[in-house]
Amino acid sequence: MPKDLPNKDNADQIENTEHSQEINIAKWINEGWDMVMGNLNDLLILSLIYVVLMLVVSSTIVIKFIFAGPLAVGIYYIIFNKMRGNPINIGDIGKGFNFFVAAVLADILITVFAGVGFLFLIIPGIVISALYMFAFPLILEKNMDFWEAMETSRKVVTKNIFEFSVFMLLLYIFMFIGFLLFLVGFIFALPIAFAAIAAAYRDVFGLE
Repeated sequence: MPKDLPNKDNADQIENTEHSQEINIAKWINEGWDMVMGNLNDLLILSLIYVVLMLVVSSTIVIKFIFAGPLAVGIYYIIFNKMRGNPINIGDIGKGFNFFVAAVLADILITVFAGVGFLFLIIPGIVISALYMFAFPLILEKNMDFWEAMETSRKVVTKNIFEFSVFMLLLYIFMFIGFLLFLVGFIFALPIAFAAIAAAYRDVFGLE
Protein backbone atom coordinates (compact mmCIF):
# COMPACT_ATOMS: atom_id res chain seq x y z
CA MET A 1 0.00 0.00 0.00
CA PRO A 2 1.32 3.50 -0.75
CA LYS A 3 2.59 5.47 2.20
CA ASP A 4 0.66 8.48 3.45
CA LEU A 5 1.42 11.69 1.64
CA PRO A 6 4.03 13.71 3.57
CA ASN A 7 2.85 17.04 4.93
CA LYS A 8 4.77 20.29 4.58
CA ASP A 9 6.45 19.92 7.97
CA ASN A 10 7.69 16.43 7.12
CA ALA A 11 9.06 17.61 3.78
CA ASP A 12 10.89 20.50 5.47
CA GLN A 13 12.30 18.10 8.05
CA ILE A 14 13.66 15.85 5.29
CA GLU A 15 15.24 18.81 3.51
CA ASN A 16 16.89 20.06 6.70
CA THR A 17 18.16 16.69 7.86
CA GLU A 18 21.93 16.41 8.09
CA HIS A 19 23.52 13.46 6.37
CA SER A 20 23.56 10.39 8.57
CA GLN A 21 27.03 9.55 7.28
CA GLU A 22 29.81 11.40 5.53
CA ILE A 23 29.78 11.42 1.75
CA ASN A 24 31.51 8.22 0.69
CA ILE A 25 31.54 7.83 -3.08
CA ALA A 26 33.80 4.78 -3.11
CA LYS A 27 31.58 3.00 -0.59
CA TRP A 28 28.43 3.62 -2.63
CA ILE A 29 29.97 2.43 -5.88
CA ASN A 30 31.44 -0.63 -4.14
CA GLU A 31 28.02 -1.44 -2.68
CA GLY A 32 26.48 -1.12 -6.12
CA TRP A 33 29.12 -3.47 -7.51
CA ASP A 34 28.69 -5.97 -4.67
CA MET A 35 24.90 -6.01 -5.02
CA VAL A 36 25.10 -6.75 -8.74
CA MET A 37 27.82 -9.38 -8.34
CA GLY A 38 25.85 -11.02 -5.53
CA ASN A 39 22.64 -11.10 -7.57
CA LEU A 40 24.14 -11.26 -11.03
CA ASN A 41 21.55 -13.29 -12.92
CA ASP A 42 18.51 -11.48 -11.53
CA LEU A 43 19.90 -7.96 -11.95
CA LEU A 44 21.29 -8.60 -15.43
CA ILE A 45 17.88 -9.91 -16.51
CA LEU A 46 16.24 -6.87 -14.91
CA SER A 47 18.68 -4.54 -16.68
CA LEU A 48 18.13 -6.33 -20.00
CA ILE A 49 14.35 -5.94 -19.64
CA TYR A 50 14.77 -2.24 -18.91
CA VAL A 51 17.14 -1.62 -21.84
CA VAL A 52 15.03 -3.59 -24.32
CA LEU A 53 11.84 -1.82 -23.25
CA MET A 54 13.52 1.58 -23.51
CA LEU A 55 14.87 0.76 -26.99
CA VAL A 56 11.39 -0.27 -28.09
CA VAL A 57 9.54 2.76 -26.69
CA SER A 58 12.18 5.39 -27.47
CA SER A 59 11.10 5.52 -31.11
CA THR A 60 8.51 8.07 -29.97
CA ILE A 61 9.49 10.58 -27.30
CA VAL A 62 5.99 10.68 -25.80
CA ILE A 63 5.94 6.91 -25.29
CA LYS A 64 9.48 7.07 -23.90
CA PHE A 65 8.37 9.47 -21.18
CA ILE A 66 5.39 7.26 -20.34
CA PHE A 67 7.68 4.33 -19.53
CA ALA A 68 11.08 5.67 -18.45
CA GLY A 69 10.14 7.22 -15.10
CA PRO A 70 7.90 4.41 -13.83
CA LEU A 71 10.45 1.77 -14.88
CA ALA A 72 13.20 3.62 -13.00
CA VAL A 73 11.00 3.77 -9.89
CA GLY A 74 10.33 0.05 -10.31
CA ILE A 75 14.05 -0.73 -10.38
CA TYR A 76 14.57 1.26 -7.18
CA TYR A 77 11.66 -0.66 -5.64
CA ILE A 78 13.46 -3.93 -6.34
CA ILE A 79 16.84 -2.67 -5.10
CA PHE A 80 15.45 -1.17 -1.88
CA ASN A 81 13.50 -4.37 -1.29
CA LYS A 82 16.76 -6.32 -1.58
CA MET A 83 18.47 -3.91 0.81
CA ARG A 84 15.75 -4.72 3.33
CA GLY A 85 16.66 -8.40 3.08
CA ASN A 86 13.88 -9.52 0.75
CA PRO A 87 14.41 -11.67 -2.36
CA ILE A 88 14.52 -10.08 -5.80
CA ASN A 89 11.29 -10.38 -7.79
CA ILE A 90 11.90 -9.14 -11.34
CA GLY A 91 8.18 -8.65 -11.88
CA ASP A 92 8.22 -5.93 -9.22
CA ILE A 93 9.59 -3.53 -11.84
CA GLY A 94 5.94 -2.92 -12.63
CA LYS A 95 5.43 -1.47 -9.13
CA GLY A 96 6.80 1.80 -10.46
CA PHE A 97 3.57 2.35 -12.36
CA ASN A 98 1.83 2.77 -9.00
CA PHE A 99 3.58 6.18 -8.98
CA PHE A 100 2.83 6.86 -12.64
CA VAL A 101 2.00 10.58 -12.69
CA ALA A 102 4.81 11.69 -10.37
CA ALA A 103 7.36 9.44 -12.12
CA VAL A 104 6.42 10.59 -15.62
CA LEU A 105 6.41 14.30 -14.77
CA ALA A 106 9.70 14.04 -12.88
CA ASP A 107 11.30 12.21 -15.80
CA ILE A 108 10.13 14.87 -18.27
CA LEU A 109 11.43 17.78 -16.20
CA ILE A 110 14.73 16.14 -15.25
CA THR A 111 15.36 15.17 -18.87
CA VAL A 112 14.64 18.73 -20.06
CA PHE A 113 16.72 20.38 -17.30
CA ALA A 114 19.68 18.04 -17.77
CA GLY A 115 19.40 18.27 -21.56
CA VAL A 116 19.64 22.05 -21.41
CA GLY A 117 22.62 21.67 -19.07
CA PHE A 118 24.42 19.34 -21.47
CA LEU A 119 23.90 21.87 -24.29
CA PHE A 120 26.05 24.28 -22.28
CA LEU A 121 29.01 21.92 -22.14
CA ILE A 122 29.09 18.68 -20.15
CA ILE A 123 29.60 19.91 -16.59
CA PRO A 124 26.25 21.75 -16.15
CA GLY A 125 24.40 18.63 -17.32
CA ILE A 126 26.26 16.47 -14.82
CA VAL A 127 25.57 18.93 -11.99
CA ILE A 128 21.85 19.07 -12.84
CA SER A 129 21.69 15.27 -13.02
CA ALA A 130 23.32 15.12 -9.59
CA LEU A 131 20.85 17.63 -8.13
CA TYR A 132 17.90 15.44 -9.02
CA MET A 133 19.42 11.98 -8.52
CA PHE A 134 17.19 11.25 -5.51
CA ALA A 135 13.90 12.35 -7.11
CA PHE A 136 12.75 8.85 -8.12
CA PRO A 137 13.72 7.24 -4.78
CA LEU A 138 11.85 10.02 -2.93
CA ILE A 139 8.76 9.49 -5.07
CA LEU A 140 8.92 5.81 -4.16
CA GLU A 141 9.96 5.94 -0.51
CA LYS A 142 8.24 9.13 0.64
CA ASN A 143 5.33 9.07 -1.82
CA MET A 144 6.12 12.66 -2.81
CA ASP A 145 4.74 14.36 -5.87
CA PHE A 146 7.17 15.08 -8.70
CA TRP A 147 8.06 18.67 -7.78
CA GLU A 148 8.35 18.03 -4.05
CA ALA A 149 10.69 15.11 -4.74
CA MET A 150 12.80 17.13 -7.17
CA GLU A 151 13.06 20.09 -4.81
CA THR A 152 13.89 17.89 -1.83
CA SER A 153 16.62 16.16 -3.81
CA ARG A 154 17.99 19.48 -5.06
CA LYS A 155 18.11 21.08 -1.61
CA VAL A 156 19.82 18.08 0.01
CA VAL A 157 22.34 17.52 -2.80
CA THR A 158 23.20 21.23 -2.90
CA LYS A 159 24.73 20.88 0.58
CA ASN A 160 27.48 18.72 -0.97
CA ILE A 161 27.12 19.59 -4.65
CA PHE A 162 30.76 19.04 -5.57
CA GLU A 163 30.94 15.55 -4.08
CA PHE A 164 27.61 14.47 -5.56
CA SER A 165 28.61 15.86 -8.96
CA VAL A 166 31.82 13.81 -8.86
CA PHE A 167 29.72 10.79 -7.89
CA MET A 168 27.40 11.33 -10.87
CA LEU A 169 30.35 11.92 -13.19
CA LEU A 170 31.89 8.59 -12.17
CA LEU A 171 28.58 6.81 -12.78
CA TYR A 172 28.30 8.41 -16.23
CA ILE A 173 31.87 7.36 -17.05
CA PHE A 174 31.17 3.83 -15.87
CA MET A 175 28.02 3.58 -18.00
CA PHE A 176 29.80 5.14 -20.99
CA ILE A 177 32.53 2.51 -20.76
CA GLY A 178 29.80 -0.11 -20.58
CA PHE A 179 28.20 1.43 -23.69
CA LEU A 180 31.52 1.20 -25.54
CA LEU A 181 31.54 -2.51 -24.70
CA PHE A 182 28.25 -2.78 -26.56
CA LEU A 183 25.02 -4.00 -25.02
CA VAL A 184 26.54 -6.52 -22.60
CA GLY A 185 28.74 -3.94 -20.91
CA PHE A 186 25.94 -1.41 -20.56
CA ILE A 187 23.52 -4.00 -19.17
CA PHE A 188 26.13 -4.76 -16.50
CA ALA A 189 26.91 -1.10 -15.71
CA LEU A 190 23.32 0.13 -15.48
CA PRO A 191 22.20 -1.80 -12.37
CA ILE A 192 25.45 -0.89 -10.62
CA ALA A 193 24.60 2.79 -11.14
CA PHE A 194 21.05 2.29 -9.83
CA ALA A 195 22.31 0.35 -6.81
CA ALA A 196 25.02 2.93 -6.05
CA ILE A 197 22.46 5.76 -6.05
CA ALA A 198 20.19 3.61 -3.87
CA ALA A 199 23.06 3.15 -1.39
CA ALA A 200 23.65 6.91 -1.37
CA TYR A 201 19.93 7.53 -0.78
CA ARG A 202 19.94 5.10 2.15
CA ASP A 203 22.88 6.86 3.79
CA VAL A 204 21.43 10.34 3.24
CA PHE A 205 17.71 9.77 3.92
CA GLY A 206 17.57 6.32 5.51
CA LEU A 207 15.24 3.47 4.59
CA GLU A 208 11.92 3.07 6.38
